[in-house]
Amino acid sequence: MDNFQYDINQWYALQYWLKPFVLKSYLWENPLFLYAILGTPMLLFFRWLVYYKFRKKYKVALNKKDTSSLNLIQVLRFIPHSLLLISIAFLLVSLARPQKSNETNTQYTEGINIMFVMDVSESMKITDIHPSRFDAAKQICTDIIQKRNSDRIGIVVFSGEAITLSPLTNDYSLLLDKLNDLKQNKKLTSGTAIGSALGTAINRLKNTQTQERLIVLISDGENTSGLLDPATAAELCLEYNIKIYCIGLGKDGTHQFRDENGTIQYVESKLDENTLKNISTITKGKFYRAYNKKSLTDIIENINLLEKGKIIQQHYTDIKDYYTVYLKWSIVFFLLWTVTRISFLNNFLED
Repeated sequence: MDNFQYDINQWYALQYWLKPFVLKSYLWENPLFLYAILGTPMLLFFRWLVYYKFRKKYKVALNKKDTSSLNLIQVLRFIPHSLLLISIAFLLVSLARPQKSNETNTQYTEGINIMFVMDVSESMKITDIHPSRFDAAKQICTDIIQKRNSDRIGIVVFSGEAITLSPLTNDYSLLLDKLNDLKQNKKLTSGTAIGSALGTAINRLKNTQTQERLIVLISDGENTSGLLDPATAAELCLEYNIKIYCIGLGKDGTHQFRDENGTIQYVESKLDENTLKNISTITKGKFYRAYNKKSLTDIIENINLLEKGKIIQQHYTDIKDYYTVYLKWSIVFFLLWTVTRISFLNNFLED
């Protein structure tokens, strides 16, 4: 029964509100008033002192038996004083301001928005990064996605033109499936349109509510097509508070690879490192160069360490006052004292 919790509206359940475990559960706003309760009996003592010092005395002849014995009426006349003391005690408890506090800590992570911009041009078939630059680019995206938990991520692929493979989403399984199924698209115009690809990513990011926005650009070439210059795209990114992390893949030079028919093809690959460094610097991002699998692993770890969602903690404190319970009982006992003052319990000759 002790575990039963009364509502504050059930103030009349006095036996509950005076239980020790209830009183111990309170936080006291003004605890000094509780010490004053110990001094309430002294009020009767001071009243007795003042009363016997200044009262008028009359000579009355009484039997010795009447003065030496304590009858029931005399005992009952202590009731009004007791009621007044109880009323004062309850008033002091209410002034001490008993409260109960419910504290709630809410912690959540505010994710960032990430767009992967991945080069899928013909040169990405080169195998200087095993098994190929294209597979290495897919692996970068996959590893970063697998290490995120609250970010919204999208993917843009490009060669001579750019298309959105996936808009921003929290569905990481969907993103990983799309990456797994991704093939180099022969239907896309040949070339390397870095500026156009960045423009497509900007359109996906610019209206998002989260302020943290990031583009991870993965390419092995130089801007050879498209209507938007990479530097201009970088200036737009700066305007929308978007950082660009550029990852340049492979070594410059002439490389060979086998096409789908098994025929050996030769292609000239040259990374425009200056352009990628420039757009990273403009947007306060970073540039990385990957020549092998080891450097790719380091780059992935570096990006995951640099760009993390913000942990936001909210603290709520719900304080509920219970002083009204004791104030009501103080009023009740005060009214009872007032009633006894006009009853036979009062000694009108003294008061």
